[in-house]
Amino acid sequence: MVAERESTDQSAEAREPLFCRTYDWSATAASLATLTALGKLEEVDPVELSDVLGTTLYDHIDPEALDTLVAGEGRVNLSFSIDDYRVQIDGEELTITRQ
Repeated sequence: MVAERESTDQSAEAREPLFCRTYDWSATAASLATLTALGKLEEVDPVELSDVLGTTLYDHIDPEALDTLVAGEGRVNLSFSIDDYRVQIDGEELTITRQ
């Protein structure tokens, strides 16, 4: 029973936002905002992020499609994983949590 509580607590901590910010998607590309946020979390320049994570954004989602979808006229709610992170875009808000 104790082990179940510990794992529940860990997953609750995993869902705590590490990064949360509102953007004007007509002025900021969602792919660039995502890379910049992940770079801040990893404490590296976004250009070096692929070296640190061992993967690129493109390995998980098409950056151009992401930018087009998010900048569209309708409200978008989407999420995807990259390394140990869960990236969620809900309307104008970008949130990153641990998986």
